[in-house]
Amino acid sequence: MIILNSDLNQPTPLDNNGFCFGPQLGYSVPEEIRTLVGLPDGVVNAVEVSLRVILVLHPVAAGLTLITLITSLFLASHAVSILTLFLTVVAGLLGTIVFGIDLALVIIVKNEIKNTGFLKFDVQFGNGVWMVLVSIILIWTAVVLLSARVCYCCGIR
Repeated sequence: MIILNSDLNQPTPLDNNGFCFGPQLGYSVPEEIRTLVGLPDGVVNAVEVSLRVILVLHPVAAGLTLITLITSLFLASHAVSILTLFLTVVAGLLGTIVFGIDLALVIIVKNEIKNTGFLKFDVQFGNGVWMVLVSIILIWTAVVLLSARVCYCCGIR
């Protein structure tokens, strides 16, 4: 096994024949894997850039949800209630898109990645996918409750 030495950023050999790469920020394909698999640099760079662009939606959705939370503190005003409902619907749509991207990313990579004789890849659903799922469930629940508040349904005033 080869791991990256965090101080020198150089591979360090261990007992067995595998590669181990530590946690990283974002998605990147290490140079050692590129050369072993034979991936062209242009394809890898295009995929990495497009993934970064897609992953920017996560903090945008979180920020919009935070703004919605702040406006929900002032629901006594009918105009603020309508604004909050609008922001919550937009946050719900954006969160659903983010969840769809995350789900598609994991499923496609899990189905398409092939293990070779010298490389073994394992792709699993991480905590992020489940957190986004719970957040969109809560956001769409908030849309229903805010709709009742805005239209004065169910005795809510």
